[in-house]
Order: sequence, then C-alpha cells, then structure tokens
Amino acid sequence: TASNARESIHRVSTTTAAALLRGPKAPVGRGGGEVATAAASTAAARLAKSPPSFPLLPQRCSGRSKPLQRSQAVQEVIGPLSDAWSVSGNGLPPQFAGIETQLFQASLLPELLYLWFLSRPEAEAPKLVNTGARMLLLFIFATIPAGIAAKVQFGESLANVDVLHGTSESLLTFSNLLLALGFSRALSPGGLDSKGAKIDLDSGVPPFKGMATFVALTMAVCGGGFLAAHAGLVDPQLMQAEPGNALSLPTWAVHVSSVAEWTVAMSLAWNFAEKSGNQAWKGLSLAMGLNLLNAYTPCTWHVFYNAPAIGALVPLQALLTLTGSSARAFAAYRLGEEGKRIQALAATAPPAALQSEPEPEPPSPSKEAEEAGRGFDEDGFLLKLALFAGAGAFAVKYGELYAGDFFLEPTYVKALALIVLPSLATTALIAGRDQGDGGDGKKQKKGKLSMADVKSFGVAGTVSYVITELAFWAVAFPLAYSWYRVAEGSWLDLSNAADKAKLLGAGTVFINGVRLLVPLRLAAALALAPTVEKGLKGLGVDLKKSEDGESESSDAPAPGSKNFEGEWADSAEVDNEKTFSFTQLAKNLAGFQKNRDPEGPPLGGPSGLEDLSSRLPDCPKTRWDSDGVDIDAVQKQYQEEDIPDILTINAKESITGDEEEWLRSNREDLKKKLLKHGAILIKGMETSKSGAGFRRVYEALDLDVCLDPIHTSGLRKFAIEQDGIYEEVNKPGLRQHYIGLHNESTTNRTAAFGAFVCFLPATEGGGDFFVADGKKILRDIDPKVLKELYDKKIRISVSNLDFFKPIIQDRGLFGDYDKEVLVPRAKEDLAKAIGDTVAPKFDMDLEMVWGADGANEGYRLQAIELPETPINRHPVTKEPVWFCNMHNHSRYLRDNRPCTVPEVGMTETFFGDLSKIPENILEEVDRASRANIVPTPMKEGDVLLVDNYRMLHGRDIFQGDRLHAVSWFTWPEEANIKEAVSNTSEGNSLNKMINKYVSSLK
Repeated sequence: TASNARESIHRVSTTTAAALLRGPKAPVGRGGGEVATAAASTAAARLAKSPPSFPLLPQRCSGRSKPLQRSQAVQEVIGPLSDAWSVSGNGLPPQFAGIETQLFQASLLPELLYLWFLSRPEAEAPKLVNTGARMLLLFIFATIPAGIAAKVQFGESLANVDVLHGTSESLLTFSNLLLALGFSRALSPGGLDSKGAKIDLDSGVPPFKGMATFVALTMAVCGGGFLAAHAGLVDPQLMQAEPGNALSLPTWAVHVSSVAEWTVAMSLAWNFAEKSGNQAWKGLSLAMGLNLLNAYTPCTWHVFYNAPAIGALVPLQALLTLTGSSARAFAAYRLGEEGKRIQALAATAPPAALQSEPEPEPPSPSKEAEEAGRGFDEDGFLLKLALFAGAGAFAVKYGELYAGDFFLEPTYVKALALIVLPSLATTALIAGRDQGDGGDGKKQKKGKLSMADVKSFGVAGTVSYVITELAFWAVAFPLAYSWYRVAEGSWLDLSNAADKAKLLGAGTVFINGVRLLVPLRLAAALALAPTVEKGLKGLGVDLKKSEDGESESSDAPAPGSKNFEGEWADSAEVDNEKTFSFTQLAKNLAGFQKNRDPEGPPLGGPSGLEDLSSRLPDCPKTRWDSDGVDIDAVQKQYQEEDIPDILTINAKESITGDEEEWLRSNREDLKKKLLKHGAILIKGMETSKSGAGFRRVYEALDLDVCLDPIHTSGLRKFAIEQDGIYEEVNKPGLRQHYIGLHNESTTNRTAAFGAFVCFLPATEGGGDFFVADGKKILRDIDPKVLKELYDKKIRISVSNLDFFKPIIQDRGLFGDYDKEVLVPRAKEDLAKAIGDTVAPKFDMDLEMVWGADGANEGYRLQAIELPETPINRHPVTKEPVWFCNMHNHSRYLRDNRPCTVPEVGMTETFFGDLSKIPENILEEVDRASRANIVPTPMKEGDVLLVDNYRMLHGRDIFQGDRLHAVSWFTWPEEANIKEAVSNTSEGNSLNKMINKYVSSLK
C-alpha cells in the first residue's frame, strides 16, 4: 500500500507540474481564479518535489480492487466485532493494538442504560426524542457488517471506503435528526406547527416524508456543488492533487449534518429544561457535549485524509464514545429521579395552591393565527439543514485544498485544536446564553453564568460545584499528561530543558483551555445541584428556601442566646448571619464568612487600634541548635535540678488598679518568669474577656504579634484578623479530637511565644487546655530511647493524598512495563510536580514521598517534613529541651485515643530514614509526655502565656460550644520581616479555603 501511495503521489506531482507549464488558468467565478491559480502553483511546486513532504496516505479502494484470498479473508473475519471497528495503526504502542475496538464495545452497555433511563415515564422525554435515541443502535450495528465488508472486499478500514462509510454514517444522521425534531416539536409555542396545525407530541413515528425530502434536498445541493466544482469553481489542478481517500461530497454532507443536528439537539435539550421544569435536562445537554467532542474527532481525522500520523484519534474517539455514553446514561438516570421528585411535589401540593392558577382560555382565532406564526416550521428547518449540510460539505472538501500544507502535514496539535475549540465554544455558548422566554411572555435576560448562580442553590449548589471541580481536574490533568505522551512519543521529563520549554507552551494552552471551560463547569454544577439537593434531603438536611434563597427555619435563638461555635445572637439580623445552618454553611464554603459580630459577646469586634490585617510579620524561622547534646549529662542535671512548675497569677488578688497599667509595669519581670517557668497562667482578668481587650493585654506586655506558624494549613482561622487573633481549635468537627502535646512549630517555622485566651469554656464539659514542660519530658524519657531518636532523627508526615491511585495504578496493560517503568515514572513526575508547586505554599519544607507508611498499596502520596532532631537548645537559655511533636502526630498514638481528623489530614512519624518507629519507643514517649501533663482549665478572661520552645501544649475533647483564641509572637529583632510565602494574599486564601473545608465537617 505504501509503495502504491508513493507511485500515486509521484504521478500526481508530475501531472500537476506539467499542467503548470501550459500557463495559468483563466479567472473563474467572482475573481477567485487568481487565488485558485496561486494556490495551485504552490501545491504543484510542493508536489513536484520527491520524496513528498507530507505523510503517506492510503489509497482509495474501489470495487475493481483484487479481493483478498479466502485464507486472508478468514483472518480478517476472525473476531468480526474487533475488525469492524479497528484500524491498521492506531498511533499507540503495539500493546494497545485494537484498544479502540474494546472501548467501542464497552460503550454499548452504558448506551443501552441511557436508552432505558430515557424511556422511563418519569423522564417525560418527547416520544420522537426516544425514537431518535433508539435509532442510534441501528447505526452502531450497521457499522459492523460495513466494517467487515470494507476489510474483506476492499482491504481497507471503513473510513477509506467512501460508499460504505457514507451509507452507514447516514443512520447516525437520521438518529440525530429525530432528536432535533423531537425537541423542536416539544418546544413549539402552543404545540402548533407553522401552519397552525396541532403537533402530535405523543407520536414517536419518524416523519418519513420529511426525512426523504431532507435527503433529496441534501443530495441535490451536493450534486450542484459537484457540478460547480468541476465546472471551474474549484481549480482542477487542486482537485487532481486531492488524496484518493478524500471523502465525497455526500459523505461529508452526512458528517456535517450529523454534527449540526447534534448541536441543535444539545441546545434544545437545554431549553427543554425550562419548558418541562425538570432542570436535569441541562445535565443531559452537557453530557451530550462529550459526544460533540466525539463527533468532531472523526471529522478531524477525515479532514486530514485519515492520516496514519494521527491515528491515535481513532482510540480517542472510542474513549470519548465510552465516556459520552456513560455521561448520558447518568444524566438520563437523573432525569428520571428528578422527574419523580417533581411528580411527588405536585401530588402533595395543597389543592388551593393548585386551584390558584387561572384556567387558560381557549385560544381565539386571532390568537391561533399568532401562535401559528410562531410555531415550529419543520419544513423550513429541514430545508435550512439540507442547505447547511450541502454547503458545509462543499466548503470542507474543497476549502481545505486551498490551505496549502496545513491538512497535508497532520499533527496532534492541529487535530486537537480542531476538535476541542469548536466543541468547547459550542458547549459554552449553549450553557451560558440567555434563557429567552420564561413562559410568561417576558424576556428573561440572563447574563453569563457565574458563581452567583451556583450560590443561589445554597449548599446543594456549592457541593455540586465542588464535586464538578474535583471531577474536572481529576480528569483534566491525567488526560493532558497522557496526551503529551501520545503527541510527543515520550513522557514529560522536567529535568530536560527542552521538555520544560514544551511544558511552558503547552501549559499556557492548557490554562487558557480550562478557562474557556469555566461556563461549562458552572453549568455542570448547576445541572448537578438538584441531585445533590435530593441526596442531602435524603440525609435529613432541611434545605427549604424562601423566594430570596434564605432559610425559612423559624428556630432562631433569642437575642443573647448562644449559637454554634459559642457565637451569640444579639438580634434577629445577627442570628441570620451566625446561627449554624446549611445555608450558612454554603455561605462559608462560598466565601461569605465574616468576622464575628462586632457587637455581640463574648468575642466582640476589633479593638480599633492599628489594623494588622496586612501588617502581620512572618512567623520566625525555627532556630535549630541541636548538635552535640550530651544526653546522659543533661538528664542527670535535670534530675538533680528543681525544675519550677508553671506560674499561676490570680489577677483578683495580685492586680490592684488598672490591669493594663499593671501589665505594662511588670512586663519585664513577667518575661523573666516566663523563661524560668515556661508558662504563666493569669486568671480572672476582666480586660481579656473580649478580643479588643486581649489585644490590649498583649500590647501592654510589649509582645510582637506574628502569623501562625502553620497559617496556610488552615487549622486556625482568624477570630479578629485586624488584631492578629486566631481562633483556637474549636471547630465542631474536631470537638471529639484529642490534640496531643506539641510545640507550635514546623521544621521551618516556630513562634517564640504564644498567648492563649478563654472567651467561653466548653458549655457541656471537657476542652481543658494542658501543657507539659519540655525540660521535664527530656529528663524522664528512657535514655536508650532518647539516644536512638536523637541519632536517627524524626520525620513527620502531615498529609495523605490517596486520590491518585485510580489514575496511575498498575492495570497490566503493558505487562511488566507498567510496573517497572510507567507507574514509577508517573509517581516520580507527580511527586515532583506537587513538590515544586503545591508543597511550597505551606512553608513547611515538605518532601513528597510515595507509600512511606505502606498504605493504599503504595499509592499514597505523603507530604513529609525534612529530618529534625527531637532535642533542641532553647534560643535564649541555651538549655536542651524536648522539642518534638511526635506525641501529637504519631499515627499509632492517635489510633489509641479519640481522633476525628479526616484521612487527608492524618499524620505519621518516622525515623529520619523513613523507617518505622517501633511501638515500644512511641509508648515510652507517650508515657513520659503524659506523666508531665499539667491541666490548665481556663474561664472567661483567663490568659496563658507560653514559651513555645520549652512548653508543649494540647487540648482534651469537649462537648457543646467552646471559644478559645490565641496570638503568636515573634522575636523583637524579626518583628518587621514579611517575606514568607504564607504571608501573602495567596497564603491567606489557602488558610481560608482549608478552614472552610474543616469547618464543614461535623
């Protein structure tokens, strides 16, 4: 075949070159001859060169071709289903030979499910739409004998045998045509056609007369185009240069018509959601968008003359067929479920409400005439479609001849552009356009889709948007990554400068592409919202909304009573904003969380002092000084030393006069005592019973407030950002979580000091704060254990990412090559990509490691801090202290006490070489830590000052509401440093985003 193709190309080249020597052709038509001649000259010059500069293309087969011998035919017919849909070279590695057939076959089951769900009475699909959908099966099964005949009789794939190709594809055109007609009839104003006759919406019988008329008109247009082209409208030299397997005008008309009809059906399905009241039709419209990609894929392959150089488009089409069928099956299922819900609501509606609607008056003759003028003109629709199909076929077939080398030198970049751009543009226009009539005769103007539309659905809209985004990105990144492998022939290598340059260009295209998809993603979230809402209601969630979208709940607490998280309602307005509800949860998730009510107790509003919102300095870098610690000598010293306990000051007894003045007068003495005792508990102060007063307290002590060391982790949100006050861990989802002993530190950042304040103790018990002296823990740990930990160092894993497994797991597609090459390479690249882009945002010196804890079959990606010693010298006193968070972060210890942290936030500890820490060592750390715990129960206004390098802290579980807060402080010499990644708008956004997620947990 390759040899014949070369001879054919050379023959055409020679003929064309000779024709050019005879002189230019006279102008044809409306001045188009000059353009045609110039294009022909360019083509001839290119074709005259040997060897040709474009990929070899298969020759067209005809009935005169020599049939295959019986033995060859038998080989071709073995596994007819496979051979019917397969191509000789699909552009993928040999292990993927025939994968397109398997994907096409796999799509049959979801297609059948789609038809079944669509036909259920609850879906209330127009009858003719059901008929069109079922007719698609005829197309599917017709391609089997057509594909076999093409291979056995012509020795080619179906796409290269024009008669069989066009005939089988025409069934798809008829199927799509019935879909478009079915929706058009159902949406016709008044249910009338353009002549005023009533449309029979209960009939699913195809309009055979109209279809025959459409075929005749299309063939007539194609025939006229053929005659016009050969009459000189198209330069003969260009037509001679056209590859032999180019599609004919009728076959192109079939493809153009199919795409046009499917696009119209998508648009009408979206409109039908408004007409029927079942918004799930919009979900089906969006699901059809995947099949629009599927429709453009073979058209793109054909426009490049079915070039083997882009043969991977065939398996791509098969993959899109499978995903599109699956998406439509799910959308059709949702149609039925939403239909049931609507019917149930209608059945339970009060009779008065039903009778409140006035009965429509029978249309008068004048009204009938008016409706008829606006009715569906089916004949006009078919005429326009036929003209569009014929003209489109002419434009594609002959227009590409004037494109120079563009279609003769196929690349995946070109192909993907032709597939993706029109599909996305069409889908975005459908999902984001105006809605038209709202049914009341008024134009309902609706601008572009935005998050406001999603938020209007309350929590259901927000949850559906989160689901949509997760699904989109879970598919987009692996698909883009895999397609790079197909397009470039190798996996992306970020250590290679050339690959980095390619990534920059491809990344720009990718980012702009996903931006184009924003309306589609918003529309998908809106379409999914009814199903999410139903699911939430099934869980007992009350999502009833009033007309303005606010909750109708009448359970508002009285002014002065508590609401969730210890907030107070001083008025109905405050309660609407603060009382816990799923409407409020939606506002929180969607970004409407505000600071606590400035007028309501116990926190109060900002102090009115200098606004620190954008002025907080960085949390200081961790000051490590851990080398050369003589553990035996230190332990002996501490065992002989009388280490002082925490200092407790009763403000009622010790402070006379103004509290702030007393603090200012005694601040240097208090700082010395803080270094000596490690912690000072000041009980019974009045000033610190509000957030504003608490700020005045720490300013009176001349402490330099800074960011939380783990600001971007989102564990703490600002209680009053203007005053640098964070809310302590009071979240409902963490009430039953025991927080073990830890310094507020990471390998990278450690606050110098901290001040904890109580505004509201746990209302139903528990929640006691506790501390433990790092000197005493160091003194009491078994010296053998301590030395082993000190020598081997500690590493702490702070997050588990388990969602990559379905994407990169070993599926055995390439045998051992998967396990030995593909999976390790995918892991390496993912870890590097996340480590280079996401991990730095947390400002924690993280390394991304696969399967350190052996969970999830090695497909767990863990964010692990760099090695650190569990002993550090105090930056001021230079005394060695236990400076390690393993009591809080050990998975073994967490599993043996109350823990409600989601798996993604579960932590673990390892030795410095990532080997497992034995349980006996963990138990010894736990024993020594617990032995030195000092409970510090706090009441309103109590303040606990801690030396963060020496004193570890934690919190017990609690019931009810609790409101504690904390501020962190830096060293005086670092009070003006503001350079950390976490100390940016991006870091603040990350803090808020994670906080909203954790706050949503119950």
